[in-house]
Amino acid sequence: MGFEFRITASLTPEQRQHIAQLLAARPQAPRAPGSSMPETDIRLTDAGLYICQHLRPDAWHGLESLRACLDAQGVSYTVEEIDD
Repeated sequence: MGFEFRITASLTPEQRQHIAQLLAARPQAPRAPGSSMPETDIRLTDAGLYICQHLRPDAWHGLESLRACLDAQGVSYTVEEIDD
């Protein structure tokens, strides 16, 4: 388990496709020490994005290009930590 975040954003189909391409182009994610899990798990969801940072409590760590893409396109989003 790690630090889980929900990024809520209204994304157009074109923006979703662009984000999917950005995610697919990311280099192989490093693994969390002592684990077979990646340090960062990120997925597109119906509401926006799901991000799990296994080592850091920062939703955007290592995802600066994704955040810059959202900002450049004027996408309004909210970041919420999931506390289950």
